[in-house]
Amino acid sequence: MRHLDLSLLRTFVAICDESSFARAALKVHKSQPAISQQMRRLEEELQVSLFFKQGRQKQLTPAGIRLAEYARRLLALHDELWSTLHDQELSGPVRIGAPADIADTVLPGILQRFARANPRLSMAIHVGRSPDLMDMLFAGELDLTISTRQAEDREHLLLRSSPVVWLAASDYQLDEGAPLPLVLADEPSIFRRVALEALQRAGCAYKESYVAPNLAGIKAGVRAGLGITARSVEMVTPEFRVLGERQGLPPLPDMNFYLYLRDDNPSEAATKLYQLIASQIGGRA
Repeated sequence: MRHLDLSLLRTFVAICDESSFARAALKVHKSQPAISQQMRRLEEELQVSLFFKQGRQKQLTPAGIRLAEYARRLLALHDELWSTLHDQELSGPVRIGAPADIADTVLPGILQRFARANPRLSMAIHVGRSPDLMDMLFAGELDLTISTRQAEDREHLLLRSSPVVWLAASDYQLDEGAPLPLVLADEPSIFRRVALEALQRAGCAYKESYVAPNLAGIKAGVRAGLGITARSVEMVTPEFRVLGERQGLPPLPDMNFYLYLRDDNPSEAATKLYQLIASQIGGRA
């Protein structure tokens, strides 16, 4: 039975993350010829080609793309097992911020493995709006936060990119002859901005029927039939239905959710959690 060398997989994942053999070499503390030799060994062990040349760059083959997914899972499981067997559990609180539509859908799955490997760790989840969460991160009141805001000068990675859709109550009917009634968040709100910009570009008449300070209020307004709103697909449930081109509505751009790590002396637990999430999703800072 053949066995994979995990050190080769770790180098391979570093190349995928950095999109460069040279940057990967710095990350794994090896020379560029050394990691090139490692990749040749890995290809020989697997008997597949992992890279192909496109211009002056190397790109992943279909086999390489499949391997990247499995390699990340294998390495994450290996690191979790090592931590458990050697009793290197982390302790202390980790304060995490998340928007409401992510906190109850995406976040639990992300935290599950980390919490299982570190049962002595306590996590405090703060649910709020992205601008407020970023302010709390900058003030040192959060260790990590998920946010729709992009701050290039801060340590971060792209957590996920979600489609944004028009949502209405399941039994809601649009009045085609009237301005479009909207249920929106108050300022500042990126969902408010993308909705209004899309309607203005398309020349659609609209009115702000209901303005709410949080997601709970937006859901209540849509559920009550006061109008429609633009939110990421995480908000889609059986009580809401998705509207689109059939109803004369313009398309909406995807929404990026970023994960930020505080940059002023983050705790070991927060740093480890950030690194684990990065390894799970293949994210790059």
